[in-house]
Amino acid sequence: MTPSLSPPPIGEALSVGWKTFQRNPVPIVIAMLCAMVVGLIPILGAGLAFAGMMKVSLKALRGQVPEPADGFAALSDNAIDHIVMGLLQIAGLLACCVGLYVTQGIFFPGTLLILERRMTWEQAMNACLEQVKPNWLAWTLFTLVVGLVGALGMLACFAGVIVTAPVAMIALAYAYERSFGAAPAAA
Repeated sequence: MTPSLSPPPIGEALSVGWKTFQRNPVPIVIAMLCAMVVGLIPILGAGLAFAGMMKVSLKALRGQVPEPADGFAALSDNAIDHIVMGLLQIAGLLACCVGLYVTQGIFFPGTLLILERRMTWEQAMNACLEQVKPNWLAWTLFTLVVGLVGALGMLACFAGVIVTAPVAMIALAYAYERSFGAAPAAA
């Protein structure tokens, strides 16, 4: 049986997100905006946009310079897997909106498992249920606080979200990488 995973401390993840963002803010913002364009697709776009933002975040976290094309990473041969994983993440809306935070916390690593380890949505969902769900409260609180930090930029006439959203996305990517480890090298 695979052990359950816990997220890193919130402050640590946000600090890493901020430091990573400061190294290459312009390429990160441009690539994130490209991912947001994909998010304009009604209902289905959320999972695709999130995958693009996670691809951008992982590249930045690993010291690579993100490119605009990284924002469109989900528009690939596994787009259906990203769409289904995105729908799983927002399924909590059916539980009076509060459940969104729980399902987001449990299933957001699934998007990264699809991107990094070429899992199907079913494999990624099962990995999340097995490894993340046992610590669902910690993951829920982590994603809630990081999400609030990401949204804080909207208080500055929406302009601040150009900084706070990428910092939050990088913090999520950091939590994935710290908990699940780096993906094995491609053969």
